[in-house]
Order: sequence, then C-alpha cells, then structure tokens
Amino acid sequence: MPASPLHTGRLVLTPQDPHLTPERPDDLIQHLQAIGFAAQQIGNGSRAYMLGDRFIKLLTFMGCSPAIQLHPGASGEPFCHLVESGPYKEPQFLSGRNTTPPRCGQCRKRLPEWYEIMRDWKQNPLHFQAVCPHCQHQQNPVSYNWRQSAGCGCYMLLVENIFPQEAIPSAELLQELQTTTAKQPWHYFYIQD
Repeated sequence: MPASPLHTGRLVLTPQDPHLTPERPDDLIQHLQAIGFAAQQIGNGSRAYMLGDRFIKLLTFMGCSPAIQLHPGASGEPFCHLVESGPYKEPQFLSGRNTTPPRCGQCRKRLPEWYEIMRDWKQNPLHFQAVCPHCQHQQNPVSYNWRQSAGCGCYMLLVENIFPQEAIPSAELLQELQTTTAKQPWHYFYIQD
C-alpha cells in the first residue's frame, strides 16, 4: 500500500496582541463564512471547517502551481481546511521544525536557547521575563519577533496543510479579521510539523 502524503504544515492567523481574543468567536467564524473564507463545519460539534468559495482569492499563493488539496480524499490524505483554536485564558505558543531563533528586542542578537526559554515561559506566561544572554535585556517572550516561524496567541485560526510561505493572507483578509477584534491588527506565521 502506498504511503499517504505527509501533512505539509499550517498557516496560523492570530491577533498581533497575543492576549486578545474575539469577543464572540462564533461571530468571527460566521463572518469568515459570509466573506467566503470558511464554509460548513466538518462534523457535528467540530471546530474545523471546509474552505469557502473565496478562500483562493483571500490568500496570495506563491510559486507557479501550488498543489493545494481543497477537499478530503477517499484515502484520508491531508487536505486544506480551517481549524479554530481558542480562546484560551493565557497565550499559547506554537512552533515547529521550521522555527528559527528569535532576536532580542534590545540588542537584536539571536536567542539560540529559545526552546528552553519557551519551556520556562509556559510555567508563568503572563509574568515571565526572559533575560537576553548577550545584553541582559528582559522581555516576555510573547513579544519576540519569530519572523513568521512561530508565535503566541489566545486565539488562533489554523489553515491546515499549507506549506510555509506557500500562501500569504491578503490585505483584505487581514482587514476583515480586524473587524472582528475592535480594529486590532492580526498577523500570521507558519508551522511545519
């Protein structure tokens, strides 16, 4: 029997403020359905959704012919769909094998020990202050710039089975998301398992 294709990764959309959540997440999903980014729920009670008829127009795809599987196949191979994650009381950290070390917010040097920092951060995410080994600057890791290779948030939308940098959210999509969080900006990053 041939092996099924591997999951390629995910595009993660989240408010730039990692503590921010939509007041009414159900309204956000309904809004995404109304603009054609999301479609019907996958399974009863699930937090996963098929992609809407404007999904392709609300993202910019890189490369000459991206191979995006938009519907579930008969053999169960991974396909592109939307998953809602959160809201959580505290920011959650998502990273993958594509994660690159962030830079210190002060001296801009790389923090190669980021994995240990984030492990310690999980014990007290609201008040933890990481110390830069280069300049001793203290900052909460939720404010690190992960250069779109990791991120934190209390509410996230995961577009499953998107290879890192394969699809970039359009300005229109990011503006539509802002309307659901009192005009607060959203950003995105990519995770590869």
